[in-house]
Amino acid sequence: MALYEKWCVATKEKNQRKQYWTLVEKDGGRDEVRDALVETVRSHYERLERIADDVARLGFKTAAEILRAELPQTPTARSGDLGEILATELVEEEIGLRVPVRRLRYKGRAQYGASW
Repeated sequence: MALYEKWCVATKEKNQRKQYWTLVEKDGGRDEVRDALVETVRSHYERLERIADDVARLGFKTAAEILRAELPQTPTARSGDLGEILATELVEEEIGLRVPVRRLRYKGRAQYGASW
C-alpha cells in the first residue's frame, strides 16, 4: 500500500479544467507511515551522504565536509526540503508520474532553501 493511501484520506473534486485535492490525515495515520516516511526522506538524501562517506574514506576530508555541508542544517531548510520530498512522493503516487531526478540530491546552497 502506498504512503499517502495509508496516511491520508483524499477527496478530489473536478471543476471545469481544474481538479482540487484535499488530503486529511487519518486517525493513527502518522504512526502507520512513520517508518516508511523515515525511509522515504532518507532516500532523497542518501546519494549525497554516500558520496561524502566514500570521499572521506579515500582521505579527502575537506571535500567530504563540503559535500556534507550541502545537506540542510537549519530547521527552515529541513522544513522546505520535507515539503519538496512529500510533494515529489505525492506526484509519483497519486498522478503516476515518475520523478527521475531527486533535485535535493543535486541542489546547491541547501542552507538557503528556494531563496537563492
